[in-house]
Amino acid sequence: MKQLVVERNNPVPVIWDTPIPQPGPNEVLVRNYYSVVSSGTELASIESANKSVTDKLQDSSNISKGLDLLKKEGLGAVIDAVFPKNILPLQLGYSSCGEVIQAGKDVKDFHVGDKVVSNGSHAEYVTVNQNLCSRIPENTSEKEAAFTVLGSIALHGLRLSETTLGSTIVVIGLGIVGQLVCRLAEAQGCEVIGVDPDEKRTLNRKNFYTSIDDAINDKSINSENVDAVIITAASSSNEPIEVATRIARNKAKIVVVGDIPLNISRNDFYYKELELVVSKSYGPGRYDKQYEVLGNDYPIEHVRWTENRNFSAFLQLLQTNQISLSDMITEEIDFINAPSIYEKFESADKPLSIVLRYELNNEPKIDFEKTDTSTPSSNGKIKLGIIGAGNFASTTILPILRELKRECEVIGVASSGGLSAEVLSRNFKIKNKYSTESEIIDSEEIDAVFILTQHHNHAELVIKAVNAGKAVYVEKPLALEVGSLIEIEEAMYNAENAKIFVGFNRRFAEATQFVKSKLNNTPANSINFRFSVPALDKDHWTNIKEIGGGRIVGEAVHAIDLASYLFDSLPQSISASSPLDKENDVALDNQVFININFANGSHAAIQYFSETNQSLAKERIEIHGGGNSYIMEDFQMLRYLEESDDKSKVFSKGKGHKESIQAFLTYVKGESNNPYTWLELKSVAKAAIYSQNYMNSGSQHSIFS
Repeated sequence: MKQLVVERNNPVPVIWDTPIPQPGPNEVLVRNYYSVVSSGTELASIESANKSVTDKLQDSSNISKGLDLLKKEGLGAVIDAVFPKNILPLQLGYSSCGEVIQAGKDVKDFHVGDKVVSNGSHAEYVTVNQNLCSRIPENTSEKEAAFTVLGSIALHGLRLSETTLGSTIVVIGLGIVGQLVCRLAEAQGCEVIGVDPDEKRTLNRKNFYTSIDDAINDKSINSENVDAVIITAASSSNEPIEVATRIARNKAKIVVVGDIPLNISRNDFYYKELELVVSKSYGPGRYDKQYEVLGNDYPIEHVRWTENRNFSAFLQLLQTNQISLSDMITEEIDFINAPSIYEKFESADKPLSIVLRYELNNEPKIDFEKTDTSTPSSNGKIKLGIIGAGNFASTTILPILRELKRECEVIGVASSGGLSAEVLSRNFKIKNKYSTESEIIDSEEIDAVFILTQHHNHAELVIKAVNAGKAVYVEKPLALEVGSLIEIEEAMYNAENAKIFVGFNRRFAEATQFVKSKLNNTPANSINFRFSVPALDKDHWTNIKEIGGGRIVGEAVHAIDLASYLFDSLPQSISASSPLDKENDVALDNQVFININFANGSHAAIQYFSETNQSLAKERIEIHGGGNSYIMEDFQMLRYLEESDDKSKVFSKGKGHKESIQAFLTYVKGESNNPYTWLELKSVAKAAIYSQNYMNSGSQHSIFS
């Protein structure tokens, strides 16, 4: 499909051919009919994408971060941070309409063939959550319906003004959103005064002016009766807020919709008792992943106007002809010509709005290049498919696979979003970009798949790959629920020769192997593992149980596997606890203590902290037994004390990612056994799941109960 994007350091938007995205849970796939160019937001995105490296380096906070990174991880990490190869191009556009052609899991409100509006980008096909879609009513212009998301921004700003029939509203900034605010306010019976320095936006409209002073001189504005000022302008100047405070009546409300500075005068607000509100996009639900990703709606009795209900309200106004937008469309052009239009918005004769029209006759289609179909036995190379094209795939896994090109060949890559697969295929010269994971799993060319997606679909993809006879390298965690482990086990039982390998790379690190060789003579009986990791936002996908499973399942599981490996024993029981914030009555699950008892009587204590000083080593491991102690920091520095000896050793090969992948390839070729038993993988996964699920339960939980 074709998609409009902004590449880094390229001021001209371009059209890319990318795989068609696939709808995940609570999502629909929409074939776009029309989308509306929002010039202010999109030009700002283009400018941001072209911010120079010099500008970024001049930021003092970036300099400090760079020095810390240099100290901890070396020059290569700094270069990767400054010149990242995995950055996706920016997608432009967020107000469109089209037809649903596929519904994902758990979608109940939409069906194939429904005409809908959405916040989809400028692309032939888009995936959107069902809460960010609304069905277009009959007898409603699809072209006008494409303005719905922009209209909802205007509608939410108007709602926040709390104005009613007969109120007087001043709208500062008459771009596309400002014009929509004016029309919505007039539809509810308000007296509306518009102000914009561009005279083309004020012509032929009563009460529209190029300056506030003109409006005052014309006696349209009387500072004693302006009930609300809605600022929809985008400006680096503080003038809009200063003007708003000057013209608003006592106890009026100022609503900021546009991107402006907010350097307010306390005296101005104090003596007039003004109220300032900043509007957040389409309305309640915006940026809330429970709403926009998981599809959980807000009860109408508690939140009357969510972003989705704003969509529906705006469409209702269009259907009943209470507002009309056809005269706002300056130009309608074919989507294929979209890159040429942005310079128009920089010209003196800039358009108010441009609608992009999509070719409706094309069907979803992906062409694949045919590659050598020889098997591993004929040329020695394992043919790989990559499922998931995120940061870990691009910065860690694929660079290693490129190093190991004599042993393997990456045949294709698939990602649910499509765009990230295109970026990986370009950066790593991968021939095939698959639209779905099924096309990789079912491909006869591919011997093994790497599953590098977000955590929630690991188990499902592992089962599909095993059923298809593919060897599997799955990044941890193997599963988020015990029930999923049982399903994987059933698939393995029914398969002829199931091969599952989990990316527990720490056990393959050079430092780990050195310690392991020492423990062969004198086994360890105690391990203390401390993580010091950056904090994540509460709504980061890793912290959302349904998607990431939590940081214990998603990351601290490494420590459980490492302890199992070093002890040569399986975890038997676990307990987990975290400090309690009694004031807010929540558990601080970014500060977790895990205790694990193993079958041979050994014990592991794991502390997972994200509120430490970040100058600490990210991972510190103390291993004790038989009078010997081994202390590792980040798998690079090792101090080992054996009887009276106190020695140190430095390792340079990192945390074992490359060695882990080499072990997998050797296993797939039949040249070595799987380093994991299924019982080991299942036990480690259950220990992590129980640690997450039974945190602060106050008791020890058996892994095999």
